[in-house]
Order: sequence, then C-alpha cells, then structure tokens
Amino acid sequence: MLTVLDTNVLISVLLFRGTMVGVHRAILEGRLLPLVTAPVVEEYLRVLAYPKFKLSKRELRYLLEEEIQPWFHRISENVPTDTWIPEDPSDDHFVNAARVRPGTHLISGDAHILQARERLPVSVLTARELLDRL
Repeated sequence: MLTVLDTNVLISVLLFRGTMVGVHRAILEGRLLPLVTAPVVEEYLRVLAYPKFKLSKRELRYLLEEEIQPWFHRISENVPTDTWIPEDPSDDHFVNAARVRPGTHLISGDAHILQARERLPVSVLTARELLDRL
C-alpha cells in the first residue's frame, strides 16, 4: 500500500511507537511503502529538530539514514505544488506528494488535513483507519 506519512504520524512511529508499532512493523515488512518528496523530508527534519524532542544531530542523522531513507521511496517526478490547506501551507507538501502516484493514501492526525479530507484530491486516513485496513 502506497502511503505518505504526515509528520505527526512519522514522529509517533519513530519516537513514541505505542499503537504506532503496527505502522512501523508494516513498513519494515514491506506492506506499506511510504513515499517522500524533498519538501516532505525537509519538513520531517525541521519538526524532528524541535527542542521538545531533545534529539542530537547524531540522532537526527540516524533517524534519516536508518529509519527513513532505507524504507521510504523518494519521488521527484512532476510533484505538484498546489495549495490545499491555506491554514498550514506546510501540509500541502503531503497532499501534493500523495497525488503523484494514484491510489496513495495520506496518513495523518493533523486537524487541518482531517477537516479538509472530503475536499482533498487524495485518500486521507488516520493511523487507526490505516491499521484497521492492514
């Protein structure tokens, strides 16, 4: 299943696990293929670097090199740059990334995305909905 993980889902998967361990396991088992674009990776790193997560540069590098790059497929072809979430333009990166490959699901817990899910051009699932489908 092709997915784009919103930052809040990625952080839950990588740092907090809990109920997200099922998402992590599905990625490692190859049942989920998360897609990323350059702006999505930049957003991941920007948020992971927040002081509240207390991650060192070494830990950030580990997450990128060992937890993201080997398991996530980077796409660069014809990524749209349309605006979908004017309240939080950084969310547009995730919507646009999910639009590149038909059938891709955007996995999010972000209120702006979830409130707009009916008008977005991609399937939006919460992590719980994703786990129920798996």
